[in-house]
Amino acid sequence: MATIKKECSIKDNGFEYLGKYYDCKFAIKRDVKMILQEAETSHKDSFDKLYDKSTLRPDKIHIFVDEDDVPIYGMITYLIDYREGNNARYACGGYYGFNFGGSSTLYPHPYQESICW
Repeated sequence: MATIKKECSIKDNGFEYLGKYYDCKFAIKRDVKMILQEAETSHKDSFDKLYDKSTLRPDKIHIFVDEDDVPIYGMITYLIDYREGNNARYACGGYYGFNFGGSSTLYPHPYQESICW
């Protein structure tokens, strides 16, 4: 089964795809915790010095769909502002599966995890 990558903007902790709303609150809460934990574990001194962690926010979701345009899984990308200047950088959250149990809430993918900082 081939997958195709699409991108949607996150607004109000969710997004709409093909007329269906998907709630990302759970995924965002989980990702933010994991991204901050990873950044502080791997390079706490430079992280605290360079970034305003209170600005970490969801920006877009990358959706992987099948050939029938059915979402399979997605990954949210986040922005965080530098303390100085008017710039931000990206961080990525984990992979989340769509429609587990018919729900429109995203849940962690059972086999994929990827937090990048």
